[in-house]
Amino acid sequence: MRRVALVLLAACCQAALAADPPAKVTSVTPERAGDLVVCRLRTEGLPGQKLLQSMQSGLISAVELEVAVVDDREQVVAGNHISLQLGFDLWEEIFSVRGDGAERRFTNLADLESYLQELGDVPVAPVSRLDPEARYRLHIGLQVHPIAPAEQDRVENVIVGERSSRREGSDEQEAQVSMGRLIRLFFKGGDKGGAHQSVSAWFTRKELDDAAH
Repeated sequence: MRRVALVLLAACCQAALAADPPAKVTSVTPERAGDLVVCRLRTEGLPGQKLLQSMQSGLISAVELEVAVVDDREQVVAGNHISLQLGFDLWEEIFSVRGDGAERRFTNLADLESYLQELGDVPVAPVSRLDPEARYRLHIGLQVHPIAPAEQDRVENVIVGERSSRREGSDEQEAQVSMGRLIRLFFKGGDKGGAHQSVSAWFTRKELDDAAH
């Protein structure tokens, strides 16, 4: 257990120190797919060194998208939250992206980067939420997590040793506290201030309908 904790700590420190340009959404294109408003996103900087090093150390990373439909009075009328879980199989050396109940697998980094650069059919809201006479635009927030939020507590518990039988001794207890502080410093909300936001052009429901036919 001790060795696992040290390996995880090393992976966390390495990912935290990696220098990355910020990941961002460079364009947002609203579309219609059946009864849903969806959007096509072009991005830059994904997965980036922080996520890549974390994934290749056996951890799960995440890319989170907050999508909001805003009317011309700047009121939010609908929206969605999408979380993409990024992983790397250390045995098969295959990358994976999980989201919306589906999993996509990639045999090399170039294919993963290509997929993340062009995210299509990102679900936004039912078309019925849009007034045919109004105009709207999409606000997109993108946030990256070297360790996925769902994984952070598990990783911290392994490092701190809360779920293992703790040995006696002040040296080990001190080491556990130090590792716990490091994991909290690096990954417990440390990237929240780095969220990138992007906005689409104005559109109407009729324009989406026309384009879909």
